[in-house]
Amino acid sequence: MDVRALRYVEAVSRLGSFTKAASELHIAQPALSIAIKKVEDELRVRLFIRQTKKVVTTPEGATLVARAKRIFQEFSALYREFDAANDQQSGELRVGLPPNFGVDYFPSLLAGYNRAYPGIRVIANTSNASETRRQIEDGIVDLGLVESRFVAKHWKRAEVGQDEIVLCVTRDHPLAKKRSVTGRDLDQLAMVVFDKAYVQRDILDKRCEECGAHPKIILQSNFVPLVSRAASEGLGAATLRREIAEKNPSLVSISFDPVEMFRFYLCWRDDHLLSRASKAFIEYARDFYSQNKIGNERSKRVST
Repeated sequence: MDVRALRYVEAVSRLGSFTKAASELHIAQPALSIAIKKVEDELRVRLFIRQTKKVVTTPEGATLVARAKRIFQEFSALYREFDAANDQQSGELRVGLPPNFGVDYFPSLLAGYNRAYPGIRVIANTSNASETRRQIEDGIVDLGLVESRFVAKHWKRAEVGQDEIVLCVTRDHPLAKKRSVTGRDLDQLAMVVFDKAYVQRDILDKRCEECGAHPKIILQSNFVPLVSRAASEGLGAATLRREIAEKNPSLVSISFDPVEMFRFYLCWRDDHLLSRASKAFIEYARDFYSQNKIGNERSKRVST
């Protein structure tokens, strides 16, 4: 079985028709049918069931198609890596980043990078930490901006920023005058929170679990501006990055005790061949964040 045969199987499954698949693939329908039959004979399974109006993919066929799509992705990534490895002045760089950190700093970083490498088109995939992690593993992105808690041990990485996670309340809130809060202060506290895919929620849940606190969740969302605005309207306290919170004059930022920090890394798979453009982006990001103070400490350079 070769990749071409897998593409035949995928096309028939996606289109639900041998005729449509043959047309899309620019081959004769009998040749397509013979190729599919050879795959079925090799695997000793039936891939498709011909019905009156369409072709239905069997469970075994669906399993093969799912694997085939991953194989196609790997081949595509391989070609891109080999092409890009020889050229840093043109091409494409795909970066995954979280909205609560990337939106603040990525445009400034990208502006400087673009001046140095104007021929590189950057595609930014904005999603939560769990999704960015999956995109790195699946090769959907070349580099991913990930908080330290989501960095896999086998990834290569470069630290590019940090910020403090704080509890945010309105200025007339009972906790507003406190210099710091513990998990016990969260018990029965009205809160607006992120969903469980976000690191902030993971931190909050662990703090509460450690001391048996049970906050009253008024609103849950995966949209950072909504959580910030709801907190500023007095709907409830929220856990936000200090950099975001301090831009909102309606909110007071309170440190946790002990202090809770976010540390962000540009990550890539250890078996991923970095293009010259990717290497240049990593170095530029390191320099950028070393010159732009984030949180309470300066970013540290990490060897790749």
